[in-house]
Amino acid sequence: MPEKFVVTLPVKPYVKRFIEINYGFPANFTSNADVNKFFLSLLKKPDTSKDKRYPEQLFNYTATMEVSISQHDFYHYGWELTRTDIVAFGQHFEEKAKFMMRSFVGVYVAAGMPIFKSINLFQERFLFDDAHWDYQSIKKDFYRNGTNAKIDFGNEIFGKIDEILLRNLYTLGTISKKAKTEYETPE
Repeated sequence: MPEKFVVTLPVKPYVKRFIEINYGFPANFTSNADVNKFFLSLLKKPDTSKDKRYPEQLFNYTATMEVSISQHDFYHYGWELTRTDIVAFGQHFEEKAKFMMRSFVGVYVAAGMPIFKSINLFQERFLFDDAHWDYQSIKKDFYRNGTNAKIDFGNEIFGKIDEILLRNLYTLGTISKKAKTEYETPE
């Protein structure tokens, strides 16, 4: 069996869950060139500029995870990140996880679903139980940052329905191409 080369990192529980769902366990970033490049840049060019700001133990980072690396990278660059790079890594994936959460919860809320059902549906659908990302944290973040992503759900749906109806009426010969173009262009 080949030797396994990994970097072990402290992270927040929801970041760990997000990464595991997207990249497996241990995480393998080679399927996404941008993410892999980002991670390897942290490994290859350690940054200690802000290490003094972060305590030895990163208190919010209560979970640990593993990231697979190649034998070459293991022997040439090592298997550890600085505290500055650990925080940069965590923030990178926190932004992605929060963007996903805000997008889905925002769509559910815009569709008329109550906030508690929207969050519960998000947690259930994307496997973020309270042990990984608790309801109250999601709710607080969504109220602070997610409400900016308002969607005019009614106009979006009715716009699509109009588009489909006009296309079908034109295809069936009920309306002419000129009429279709005229109807598609709002005054």
